[in-house]
Amino acid sequence: MLRFFGALVSEPIWGSQGDLSMRMRLFALLFSVACLLTLSAPVWASSLSTSFTLLQQTKIQNVNLKPGDYRLVVDESSGKVKIESRHQVVAHVNGKWVTLSEKASESEVLTNNNTIQEVTFAGKNRALKFGS
Repeated sequence: MLRFFGALVSEPIWGSQGDLSMRMRLFALLFSVACLLTLSAPVWASSLSTSFTLLQQTKIQNVNLKPGDYRLVVDESSGKVKIESRHQVVAHVNGKWVTLSEKASESEVLTNNNTIQEVTFAGKNRALKFGS
């Protein structure tokens, strides 16, 4: 018999020692799974990317890009764009998704007056537009 807050009880209210050990292991397992899911969440985020080469200085929104090879990576849900050159991020810009009448046959970077206006992605029926 144990005394708990002045009352006599025959067994601890939290169960036997084995039950407590099992509950602690279950809690540790669930906590580990929750941490793993939280850390891997960015992997679930869907992104599109395309590579392109600029032959002359070109603008995208307020950013000037020098001639060279680039990789454009887009977060599909938000339209946030990261532009990389030689594995270094050189710009972050925002785009707006627009629906195309049909799927793009290839990925293209469309420019007007040395300013990137739109990017299409092969096999997708939407494009990313950029304002100034």
